[in-house]
Amino acid sequence: MASRFERTMTNLPTSVLRTFVTIVEEGGFTQAATVLNLTQPTVSQQIKKLEELVEQPLLDRGQRRLELTSAGQTMLDYARRILMLNDQAVATIATSAVKGRLRLGIPHEFTLSILPELVGAFSQAHPDVVVEVDCELSKNLLANLKDYDLVIALHDPAEKKSGSRLRSEPLVWVSSLEYELDSEKPLRIIAAPEPCIYRANMLRVLERYRAGWSLQLTSTSYSALCAAVSTGMGVTVLAESVVPGNLKILESPRLRKLGKVDLRLHHDRTRATEATSTFVDFVYQRYRQN
Repeated sequence: MASRFERTMTNLPTSVLRTFVTIVEEGGFTQAATVLNLTQPTVSQQIKKLEELVEQPLLDRGQRRLELTSAGQTMLDYARRILMLNDQAVATIATSAVKGRLRLGIPHEFTLSILPELVGAFSQAHPDVVVEVDCELSKNLLANLKDYDLVIALHDPAEKKSGSRLRSEPLVWVSSLEYELDSEKPLRIIAAPEPCIYRANMLRVLERYRAGWSLQLTSTSYSALCAAVSTGMGVTVLAESVVPGNLKILESPRLRKLGKVDLRLHHDRTRATEATSTFVDFVYQRYRQN
């Protein structure tokens, strides 16, 4: 019997695994090529190489939509874990020599998640990079992309695609903990002013709300909107992940579903500094782990 030292072991390159995971998460070869800054033929060659290494087809190419085979589902789980360990090892052991300054724009409501999850962790790994954070409505950030090194903003999935998708966010109705919907009375609304993406989605649904609706308060401040909702003044719409603990997701068959929005990252590769490129890589690693 051959010893374990005599056996030929198959090594899975992390670059190929990252391409495979990105294809699945972005929904296609073209999208993955854009995110990874590769050509589509290169992406196809890497997947072919991975399938040859494991001697199994991983993607069902006979379907109109991208589908994983049974082996592909198994590989996806292992690939994510391997990449997570790889990225953690690099972040832990590597000594950062990156210096500089970057200006980041994010939506108001994501300050409690993006700041500690990304900016705080990045600053610990790269203490010589100064991060300037601006909080604004997504539409305003997108209208002024040239003012920032990097923007993370919400998009309607039906819009023309731009930036790189980090994740999808379900939209939900939000109320105070004690709120009870009275379907016979107009729905009282708390909302940010136009061009808020939440407001646009909410108004499309409210066009068919039988009892009608009335606008009670507007504010560009996420904290002010949540405070108004907590008093029972009215209801609002938020991404599910940013609903604070003192409010509840309001579910009722009388309220139509709101769909989803995409959280997407924007930056200009042609003028990106080393600090910006390092932060972009850091963001991708974080979101690929989740």
